[in-house]
Amino acid sequence: MKKLLLPLFAVFSITASAQNTLLKSPAKGKVPVDGLKRICFVANGSYTVLVAGNDTCVYALDVADNDKSTAAANAITSIPSFVSSKLVAAAGEPVYVKDMAVNPLSHAVYVLAQNLTYTKDFLFKVVKNGATISAVDLSNISYSKLTWPTGLAINDMTFGNGTLYVSSGSFSLDGELGMANVPFTNNTAFTKRATTMFKSNWGGTYQTTAPLETIAFGTINGVNRLMGVTTCAPGFSIEAAKVPGSGVLSVTEDFNIHYGFSSKVVYMYHDKKDWLFDLHDNNIYRIGTKYLDGSQVTALKYNNTAAELRDDNGNIKPAYPADDIKLMSTGPVRMMAYWDSYRMLVLEDGTTGALKLQQMSVETPPATNVDEVAAQQLNMYPNPATGNVTITLAQNAQSADMSLSSVSGRIVFTKHLAAGTSSVDISNLAHGLYIMQVHTNNGSILSGKLTVE
Repeated sequence: MKKLLLPLFAVFSITASAQNTLLKSPAKGKVPVDGLKRICFVANGSYTVLVAGNDTCVYALDVADNDKSTAAANAITSIPSFVSSKLVAAAGEPVYVKDMAVNPLSHAVYVLAQNLTYTKDFLFKVVKNGATISAVDLSNISYSKLTWPTGLAINDMTFGNGTLYVSSGSFSLDGELGMANVPFTNNTAFTKRATTMFKSNWGGTYQTTAPLETIAFGTINGVNRLMGVTTCAPGFSIEAAKVPGSGVLSVTEDFNIHYGFSSKVVYMYHDKKDWLFDLHDNNIYRIGTKYLDGSQVTALKYNNTAAELRDDNGNIKPAYPADDIKLMSTGPVRMMAYWDSYRMLVLEDGTTGALKLQQMSVETPPATNVDEVAAQQLNMYPNPATGNVTITLAQNAQSADMSLSSVSGRIVFTKHLAAGTSSVDISNLAHGLYIMQVHTNNGSILSGKLTVE
């Protein structure tokens, strides 16, 4: 008789010793795996929840996976034939990967998969570089259910600055963007708003109702933004502060990947620049800051002037430099997930494709683990801080670039510092623990832990 559970695999039973502060009045019980389409993580430095959505609602799941000390052991190098050698054995039948997400505290990898007959879904947890694969047990879990009043057709999810954003819509029509704030209260409904996206190259006409199919959250020049790519394939970047409100949210085309389908987008900041990585037609493209910072938006929304970065054959047009668009993958890619601001978790296409960690930056990734950073390295006060924090550079430093990262490694704030003492406004940051890094003009890198209250 075929054994579906090998010594390599274990059912991951979810228990919690303390109340997860990301959830409020959670329920406890069974959450269905079948039908889930997207997953992502929400974290606050102490707790995480795995957010999983289907075409009915979204669940914020307390997966009780909050141990930062396991992150080093869970680092991925390369797992050859990940699907065929690992996931198929765990599922007991052939599967393909629908989505994956990395826990920002433990660095465990969560994989959403489906069998090839489209009749059964699976949720797996991958730890210790693939040495252990766990089927996540959702039969008795603490969760908050976030409801969608009517007509949810989930496309993507992202989280930033205390808000979960969910995009909904069917292919090219009826776009909506939903919002829910932490802590997630069970049976709370999303606040949602209809979206309009002007698609300049869809059959030579503009589609004035369209979903924002893939979305990512990032902070560019101190402004929180939602950015992504839609089918066929206009790209956009909108200020997050402008999303709440009434009426239709009009989204302007900032750039165009030119045809094809976007599977996932990820925002990163490294090499002193902002980037959007677009998994598009099984290739990873890097989109530059000039298309993400809002500078492309003009009053002329109908004149088809958005830069088309690829030609009709899907090749990058030679007129655009690498800072505008660059092909980052060397072969077909099935799925990707944010690891930190420098590295992407990449699943190569096909059953024999490897799951591997791929560096996307020129810079060497610095330490972002809270336990690895010494607060005395950087001269800043007060700490904890509320509205402002003061930073003093060494006498031999004429300038510096400062960044603040969450404990997961995601950069949430950047600022250029002049010589001497600078005051930095942090009043818009959520309360919690951050890692500050200062890169001076003479090559020094200073780090410190900052608590925002």
